[in-house]
Amino acid sequence: MLMDHELAREHVEELIIKLLETCPLCVLATCSDNIPRASTVEFFPIGTTLYILTEGGRKIENIKSNPHVSVAIHADFTGWSDVKGVQITGTAEIGERGSTIFNEGIYAYERRRGSRGTAGSLPDFMKVIKVTPAKLEYLDATLANKGYDVRYTFSL
Repeated sequence: MLMDHELAREHVEELIIKLLETCPLCVLATCSDNIPRASTVEFFPIGTTLYILTEGGRKIENIKSNPHVSVAIHADFTGWSDVKGVQITGTAEIGERGSTIFNEGIYAYERRRGSRGTAGSLPDFMKVIKVTPAKLEYLDATLANKGYDVRYTFSL
C-alpha cells in the first residue's frame, strides 16, 4: 500500500491553476449585515486571481460593505473517487470602467474567450470584481491513487 505524501506547494498551485482554467463557474459568497449571499457567476482567472464581470446587484453592495469573500470552484462530479475543487478565501475589489481592475478583468475575459475589443461593447454600468486570494484549500481525490495527500491548505 502506498503511503500518503505531500506534493510540493508549487505543484499544488499548478493543479489549482489548471482547475481554474478548465472550470467556467464559481460560487462567490459575500456577506453584509450578517446576511450571507452566494452567487453563481462566470469567472476569468489570471493565475489564482479571479475576475468576474457583473452588472451589479447584492454582491456588489456586500463587497462595498465587507470585502472579505469566499469562492468555491469544483470540477464536474462523477463520483467520490474523483472529487476535485478549491475553496478560495480572499479580498474582493470592484473596478469601474477605465480602472486598472476593470482593464485587468477585460484582459482575463478576452484571454479565456479568445476575443478582442470586449470593453467597448459592454454597457457602462458593468463592473469587474477582482478576488485576490489570501488562502487556498484544495481537494483532489484522484491524488490518493498516486499515493499523495488529497487535501492542501496554504496562505498566500
